[in-house]
Amino acid sequence: MNMNVKLHGIPEQIVDGAIKSGLAKTKTDALLLGLVELDNRYSLLERLEDLEDVAEIRAAARNVASGKERLLSQKEFEKRTGIKL
Repeated sequence: MNMNVKLHGIPEQIVDGAIKSGLAKTKTDALLLGLVELDNRYSLLERLEDLEDVAEIRAAARNVASGKERLLSQKEFEKRTGIKL
């Protein structure tokens, strides 16, 4: 993704401060560090993965309900996978 960003005021001062303090070499690096910190604070990627997992589970449930897929019993699962539950 390519973006052009114009920063003014406090955001601009923060980016400049990150560069002057040596945390970032470029403005782009400073913005990338900010995005990583945003994810660290709010777990955005983890939430996105959770939403994707929920969507997959709902799709599987619809497929089972419509007869397109079927669930395995514990015995069938163990036989097919070789994994004992």
